[in-house]
Amino acid sequence: MSTPESKASLTVLLYANQQGCRLLKNNTGVAFNNRNRPVFFGLGNEGKKNSESERTPDWVGWHSVTITPEMVGKTLPVFMAIDAKKEGFKPKQSYNKNSREYGQNKFFQRVIRFNGIAGFASSAEQLQTVLSDFYQRMKR
Repeated sequence: MSTPESKASLTVLLYANQQGCRLLKNNTGVAFNNRNRPVFFGLGNEGKKNSESERTPDWVGWHSVTITPEMVGKTLPVFMAIDAKKEGFKPKQSYNKNSREYGQNKFFQRVIRFNGIAGFASSAEQLQTVLSDFYQRMKR
């Protein structure tokens, strides 16, 4: 059965593909080995469960950006980190320190600080906003 988040993910992925983005699923979690020791998997998953942890998103990848003549005319991959949320999710300026979104937003802020593309999206429109924000930052 389809969940609200999986429906939003499909919408976001289809739109991302149309915009020249390549997003790869970032499964994260923990499994236990034959000695019952935890083995954490997924990008950046160190198993920390505190408010200082950065949490990686559902999808990571790149957006193919054609550099304009002022930027030498080359195409470069720009790192992307997108977390799909259920339809109707509204991104906020800040999140509860104990929430997954808090850690994900910390990761997004680091990506943005290094001129990447990052954010939450529950629709094509929200992903377009994330992409537009990137292009606005690059023009400054």
